[in-house]
Amino acid sequence: PSGSAGTASNFTVVTLGTGQVLTGDVGCEVMLRVGSAVCVSPSSPGLIDETTAGTLNDGGALAQNHLYMMTIEGRGVRATAATTKLLVRGGYTVA
Repeated sequence: PSGSAGTASNFTVVTLGTGQVLTGDVGCEVMLRVGSAVCVSPSSPGLIDETTAGTLNDGGALAQNHLYMMTIEGRGVRATAATTKLLVRGGYTVA
């Protein structure tokens, strides 16, 4: 849903369409389950890949089934597939 927001203490499924961006609060975690998405970040680091202990910078593709955390404000993910499903835990907005 465009322009939506939420806070999930447990993981919840969020579905995005092509070009929609989910921006997470600090501490928000996302896992790509279906489709494809890239990191959106104004500076480095973008997202922290908790699965590999690495980082993902702006424009980098998320790997399916990896858990990512937003550790700085203004970080998010942009859907690059018509149907992209993310598991999300924490505060976020979708635009």
